[in-house]
Amino acid sequence: MNLNLRQLEAFVLLARLGGFSRAADQLHLTQAGLSILIRRLEERLDTRLVERTTRSVALTPAGNQVLPIAERMLADAQSILASGRGAAADQAGRISLGLAPQLAGTVLPEVLKAFRDDYPRVSVVFRECVNEEIIGRIYAREIDFGLGFGIQKNSELDSQPLAEDTLAVALPPGHPLARKRVVRWKDILQEPIITLTVGSTVRTLTENVFMSAGHALRPAYEATNTITALALAREALGVAVVPTSIGPAASAQDMVLKPLRDPVVRRSLNLVTRRGSVLSDPGRRFIDLFAAAIAKIDTYPGNARKAPALDGHASSGSRRSRA
Repeated sequence: MNLNLRQLEAFVLLARLGGFSRAADQLHLTQAGLSILIRRLEERLDTRLVERTTRSVALTPAGNQVLPIAERMLADAQSILASGRGAAADQAGRISLGLAPQLAGTVLPEVLKAFRDDYPRVSVVFRECVNEEIIGRIYAREIDFGLGFGIQKNSELDSQPLAEDTLAVALPPGHPLARKRVVRWKDILQEPIITLTVGSTVRTLTENVFMSAGHALRPAYEATNTITALALAREALGVAVVPTSIGPAASAQDMVLKPLRDPVVRRSLNLVTRRGSVLSDPGRRFIDLFAAAIAKIDTYPGNARKAPALDGHASSGSRRSRA
């Protein structure tokens, strides 16, 4: 007799939660879809497992007998999968990812060095991608996971927040604002603004702040990446609105980076995977290192806050914007 693990998972979750609505939500199913799984399991076993009422679900005597067996079967299946993943990771010795170009040029080198110390035999293949490309490569199974800003979940992708960065202004050391302890958005409203191109999360968030202040954003220059924006600001062509995660590059160019206040504008760095996919141990370690590196870039207390530790899956998304 062949038993479907998805049906067993549905039955166990329904028994634990005691209701179709909550169990269906956990399984990302409609209540009708969950009912079909339970009915097919009952047909396979030729017995009624649950008694349905308008408000709750109760196990039948047969259901109570089947539940511990189903739980053991699911636990055994998870153990088999975990063993297989570990063996596959050791054999493949490779992880692949897509990430925002800004992160590739600032945070990635430090993370790769730390990862190599932990997994010297595992190679890392990375692609510098805007959000749309990260999503497309995950759909096409070209990469294991993506690291992008503001990507939201959908029916095929999971996305989990890892850390946050904050919008800041990059200034040459001689600029008057560089001497201020706190720089507020109102301080830069009349300055020539260097920002990123339309479609980037930084540009969208900057426009929103200007609009809230009753000003239209009219950039002096638009850069396609934050490194170029820093270079333009270094030549005193304007002040650059950039994220604090560009901190290492700003320091290397002897630029002053001041997080902008009133309001503090944060954006989320998300881990993006295919829904239902499971990351290898090296992949999870790489992500932990990346989240820690982002959180460490801290130009003022509380600048970047770590998100909760990784769970078994990601929570996903697809806002179409570039980092």
